[in-house]
Amino acid sequence: MGPLRRGLIAVTATLAPGAAQAGICATQRPGWQPADGPVGAWGETLYILGSPLGLGIILLLGIGLVFPRPWLSAILALPALGLAWLLTIGRTSDAAGLAMSEGCIGTAMPASILLVLMAAVVLVRGFRARPRGKPAA
Repeated sequence: MGPLRRGLIAVTATLAPGAAQAGICATQRPGWQPADGPVGAWGETLYILGSPLGLGIILLLGIGLVFPRPWLSAILALPALGLAWLLTIGRTSDAAGLAMSEGCIGTAMPASILLVLMAAVVLVRGFRARPRGKPAA
């Protein structure tokens, strides 16, 4: 029964919905082709942080590093923390699970961790900054 079972498994695997049949990757990543191979964690991180939204958040965090004020760093760190939260929660959906199984999106955990760490650096720098004109103790 070994060769028959292998043949049935091979036929079943060809009938399973692929990237071109399911269409989830056409909505999640329009430019991705199955020949490109599956997207890894670091490729997904570069995709997220290299997007206009990701670059805008990095710019805001840079402003928070240049001008370390407690109130400003708290305001500028919120978008980074919000995006990290949305990436973490958004990847639990059924559509994201299908797209991950087809290989057109990867895990967003490294991008979320980087965003949280960058926000933490901005917050620590902002809240540890000395007010102008005050000598160090």
